[in-house]
Amino acid sequence: MTARKVLHIASHGLNVGDGALNGVIRERLCRLSPEPLAFTSLDAVLDPKALAASDADAFDLVLVGGGGAINNNLRATRLGLELPMTLAEYRRSRTPFAFVALGHNLFPGEKARHAGALGALMKAAGERGDPFSVRNDGSLARLHRDIGDAARTAVEIPDPGFFVAPEPVRPVEAGERPYMVLQVAADRLPARLGAGPLERALWPVWRPGFAALADALADFALDAWRAFGFDVLVAPHIPADVELGAAVVERLYRRAGAAAAERPFRLMGTPHPSQAARFFAAYGAAELVVGMRGHAAICAVGLGRPFVALASHPKITGFMESCGLGEWCVPADGDIAGDLASKTRALLDGGLATYGTQRDARTAGFGTRLDAFLGAALARMR
Repeated sequence: MTARKVLHIASHGLNVGDGALNGVIRERLCRLSPEPLAFTSLDAVLDPKALAASDADAFDLVLVGGGGAINNNLRATRLGLELPMTLAEYRRSRTPFAFVALGHNLFPGEKARHAGALGALMKAAGERGDPFSVRNDGSLARLHRDIGDAARTAVEIPDPGFFVAPEPVRPVEAGERPYMVLQVAADRLPARLGAGPLERALWPVWRPGFAALADALADFALDAWRAFGFDVLVAPHIPADVELGAAVVERLYRRAGAAAAERPFRLMGTPHPSQAARFFAAYGAAELVVGMRGHAAICAVGLGRPFVALASHPKITGFMESCGLGEWCVPADGDIAGDLASKTRALLDGGLATYGTQRDARTAGFGTRLDAFLGAALARMR
């Protein structure tokens, strides 16, 4: 049987979280399809080749997303999201498109600079019958806020990364002792930390919030190590996170002193997104995950691990609330170390049963909803 050809336009080479969701999208499409599928990847971030209608028409289906493709980047200028086509070429294409679990990635206070282009794309998608979905992290409400009635055909679906299936291996950074994962995020830190105009202006020279965040995360991790006996694996997801992760580990050893002779603190690597199943094995075997990125939350909660969020973007709070876990979020502009320690103690000292019950009740239909959308996309193939 001849395989049907699918062009998958997404972020494929940058973020291991994107690797998790992209892998799940493909796996579930293959399982749902009555015919074999052959995928071609186009990296919309690292290699955004301009597409003509004829390029798209060489395929039976074009997938766009997931990931945080709705943003203010220059790559989103033409269509309001990271899809390297003009509106005219998109309209001209005869191949069906499906927009899968896109994230509205603007920070609070940011004006949606490409709202007009996004509204025009969504109007055209509605006219073509191309299904358009956003992930369950508050993106739908932000979309309606920014483009109004043009968003009426969008639907919300669970982020596919929720269903990441890790390989059954222990991370190379871990020994035999139980451990927690502390996931850090350092890109766009002024926005993540709610910095004011003066701090943002000074950031390139002084970075007033960097040391304070590293101190707070190290204070929290040291407290968790002492209170629960966990080793601490500090996990960057992208290269921009590494400096912050290293600063946290350095502080941990300096503050623990001789008590850390067994080397309980480790900095994890930044894997290629194609290795997401292996990387997230570290989450699957952790006693606790605390994280700052959207897919730290999505993958940890999906794997059933105790998770506390440092909510450095509205999408994190939005996702946690969609899972019935909003109470396990800590604001990034408050007492980070104290609030994380308080939430962690509440969760591990008696809160796990309630956490699990709430999570299971609110996420029970996630797989059905995701497969229904993917099945509708497959049904559109010529």
